[in-house]
Amino acid sequence: MKIEMKWFRPCGLREMLLVFLAFLVPSLLFAQTQKPVTGTVHDQENNPVSGVTVLIKGGSKGTSTDATGKFSIDVKNTDILVFSLLGHKLEEIPVKDRSSIDVKLSQYASDLDQAVVVGYGQKKKVTLTGSVVSVSGKDLQRSPVVDISNSLAGQLPGLISMNRQGEPGKDGAQILIRGLSTTGNTSPLVLVDNVEYPDWEHLNSNDIESISVLKDATAAIFGARAANGVILITTKRGTVGKPVISYTFNQGLSQPTRIPQMASSAQFAEYYNDYLTQLGQPPRYTAAEVQKFKDGSDPVNYPNVDWYHEVLKKTTTQSQHNLNIRGGTENVKYSVSGSYGHQTGIFKGGSMDYKTYTLRANLDLKVNPYIKVGFDVNFLSDNGNYPAYDGPFLYQLIPAMPTMPVFWPNGLPSPGFASANPRVLASNKTGNFNNRDLRFQERGNFDIIIPGVKGLGVDGFIAASQGTTTNKNWNIPYNVYNYDPTTQIYSPVAGFSSPAAPTLTEIYGGTRSYLLNLQIKYARQFGGVHNISASVGGEQQEGYSHSFSAGRTNFPTSAIDELFAGSTTNQTNTGSSGETARQDIFGRAGYDYKSKYIADFNFRYDGSPNFPPGRRFGFFPSVSAAWRISQENFIKESAPFIDELKFRASYGTIGNDQVPAFQYLSLYSFASGYNFGQTPTNSPGLVAGVSPNPNITWEVEKITNLGVSGSFWHGLLGFEAEVFKQRRSNILASRGLAVPAFAAISLPNENFGVVENKGYEVQLSTTKTIGDFTYKVAANVAFARNKVIDIAESPNVPAWQRQTGHILGAQKVYKTIGIFYTQAQFDSYPKMPGAKIGDLIYQDINKDGVINASDQVLLDKSNTPELTFGSQISLSYKNFSLWSNFAGQSNAWTFFYIQGRVNSNSLEDVIVNRWRPGDTHSKYPRLLTTGQQVSTFWLKNAQYLRLKTLEIGYNLPRKWLTKYKINSLRVYVNGNNLFTLDQLKWFDPEGISNMGDFYPQSKIYNIGFNVSF
Repeated sequence: MKIEMKWFRPCGLREMLLVFLAFLVPSLLFAQTQKPVTGTVHDQENNPVSGVTVLIKGGSKGTSTDATGKFSIDVKNTDILVFSLLGHKLEEIPVKDRSSIDVKLSQYASDLDQAVVVGYGQKKKVTLTGSVVSVSGKDLQRSPVVDISNSLAGQLPGLISMNRQGEPGKDGAQILIRGLSTTGNTSPLVLVDNVEYPDWEHLNSNDIESISVLKDATAAIFGARAANGVILITTKRGTVGKPVISYTFNQGLSQPTRIPQMASSAQFAEYYNDYLTQLGQPPRYTAAEVQKFKDGSDPVNYPNVDWYHEVLKKTTTQSQHNLNIRGGTENVKYSVSGSYGHQTGIFKGGSMDYKTYTLRANLDLKVNPYIKVGFDVNFLSDNGNYPAYDGPFLYQLIPAMPTMPVFWPNGLPSPGFASANPRVLASNKTGNFNNRDLRFQERGNFDIIIPGVKGLGVDGFIAASQGTTTNKNWNIPYNVYNYDPTTQIYSPVAGFSSPAAPTLTEIYGGTRSYLLNLQIKYARQFGGVHNISASVGGEQQEGYSHSFSAGRTNFPTSAIDELFAGSTTNQTNTGSSGETARQDIFGRAGYDYKSKYIADFNFRYDGSPNFPPGRRFGFFPSVSAAWRISQENFIKESAPFIDELKFRASYGTIGNDQVPAFQYLSLYSFASGYNFGQTPTNSPGLVAGVSPNPNITWEVEKITNLGVSGSFWHGLLGFEAEVFKQRRSNILASRGLAVPAFAAISLPNENFGVVENKGYEVQLSTTKTIGDFTYKVAANVAFARNKVIDIAESPNVPAWQRQTGHILGAQKVYKTIGIFYTQAQFDSYPKMPGAKIGDLIYQDINKDGVINASDQVLLDKSNTPELTFGSQISLSYKNFSLWSNFAGQSNAWTFFYIQGRVNSNSLEDVIVNRWRPGDTHSKYPRLLTTGQQVSTFWLKNAQYLRLKTLEIGYNLPRKWLTKYKINSLRVYVNGNNLFTLDQLKWFDPEGISNMGDFYPQSKIYNIGFNVSF
């Protein structure tokens, strides 16, 4: 058979070459030889950035940078590498013929793509529906403070951080979220990696990834403990890459932010004479003696002593160290970090010394594509050594007379004020008080992807915590000395609170707790536009505590400070124990369409042990939604300058169960001093406590929050604003009804108090990069004002003294309308009994012609600020960077109890500008022997603006470091509380003691460096 194939014919060389090329060229294009490309990713301040995702555009192949910011990936010349990191702009770089690529990531213009930690998970800020603010660990590290609670002020709108005093180990800030809403416990719930962690303030900032604050109803996922707000701290974990060792060192000098200016000897002597003259007595000092005080011609007999200068150092030291190693592979990641902090006191010859140690280690294992497990071990130790009388010696500094030296010529201590010489009290000559806390926490966690069901997974953890606290208070007798210059005899006097013989008290307390958490989660995307997520979980928590104390007196010697050496006569001992448990179910569900329309639902069914059976569980739900209007076509077309614009709202119910437990039971305690019928007795016996309340329950807070946020002109303007309303009900209060003395009981607390809290928060920011120069400026302001709606009050209380309608903490004061300068004024207006010309004029509120307690009024002024504000400025140019944080407050007031006596000093301002006979324009009134009344005259404005942190840093060029095998080296100088603008001037405006006798806040100058290998 003959087959004719006309289509087949011999071809020439040209045709064969064309066919060969037709097959070869595509093969070269698709089978191009790959090559390795390495590089390093830095941030705007030229710091290496870990965890940056590096992907080949259009594909799924990729890697991530290690702890030093380095990466390596096999690519083709035609590939484009995409570098992405939450919170930063996307960078796309063609490979071409390069084998090394270094990248500098810029911060995302509006920060909306950054990840924010929320309850039991994370969300991108762009899809956030609740009111959440966060700060990175990097920004916390810029502050040289040892206690991290003092680095939060000004950075998180809605968070109020008040540093009331600066004593090492006790200088933690008082934290409030959106002000006050209750008369009870106001502390927010603080979780470290979703577990409660005592002494969280003493974590080292180098170990912190971020801190988030949940301020609205979306905190309902934490149920009955969320009404005061929730703070979530996330710590750092291991990264992919070779082991990287990093060491950070800080050495600081600390000094008081403000020391009061006391009256000099001459000023005090002149006041002393004036005071005695007004009493009809002869003056104490002659004009010649006053002159000797003034000119210093006889410093032994007529000294001019500045007790603050003589007792306090100009500067004291503090230091911090942190050493960590992080690294790993895709399957095994690890992190080990240890830190040490040391602070000393400001008192000359003082025994104050505070040390803190931390150790944190974690290991993350990827068992297979479906299972991940992790293990954490955390350790914290605080060791504080203080004087035996920690605190009272501060009070003695203010009244200490400048006419008396700290030490007499022979070196013996003078009595100071009331036999309490602060220089002696601050030393170990009175004994010693030691406090040591140890905290251990172990944790195991897992994360499982359920195969066969896309998006379904299970995760959870079990955590065990143990803690011990030991206090040892050793008091020994000590003397101060009176000196008679005529006889030159020194007479010993028992010092302030000096025991007759050495005394020792030791207290030991221990805690342990266990927490089991299990959560089922589901997240899927459908059709490329519908995103659904849901989770439900449960927790079981148990806690145990115990304490024991013992004491002995009459030690034969002060050389042995152990209990066995004390007398068994009158020895004391006592102990106690307790246990608690919690059980709850929590969950959330979320939906968003194209990340444009977003809705979330959170809930917790929470059980608290503080309430009676049948009333221990409650349901706390919240709903929130957001609309990214900037994603609508009509916005994109009509307003292209809008990068992002989102409206959001939330509403829900959360609780506060931080009340004393077992108030539903009839409680008894061993005590004496009770009545048997109408007859009092001192015999020990069972004494009834508060009457039981079988209906006691938690406080309930209903929160409404409305917010809007956005970014315009590629980050040139970023903003966020929100308003909120909180209504707290079921606040515990007592009716205060009288009961017969022989009943020996008191009425129970009941859930009837109501407080309303309203406010707003605004944030503005601008950022831009111009060549090698980048700047970002952010500012925020927050306002919160509360009002008492219902609280127990006696019906006969005058309207102007009723708490209802006023703020929490409103102060009852006399209103002042001037000073009695003349006899005519004095005779024409009502006054207090014993009043004299030169005293304050108090307003007769009830018009009865008498000034007494009925004329006091409640003022809406407290020491909790209603208005707080802050500003952060970040500048970087090549390897140089500058960062600052300003913080301030307003609508805050402090009453000061200012007095003058013949045997105690006072402020120079008050002594010099006091009223004198004949004055008609004095700044201050006559100084009373018994002190001043609580009045508007002595209620001082505590508003301030403070430079909380300033840091200037420099990254040494890598070319200088490579030959020494150093990955990076950054040196910096920074400071804390560097200057303050305020109206108070007498004392630091954050302090609240009305005598001004708080341990002064610290101003810190610090130098440090961070090096990694």
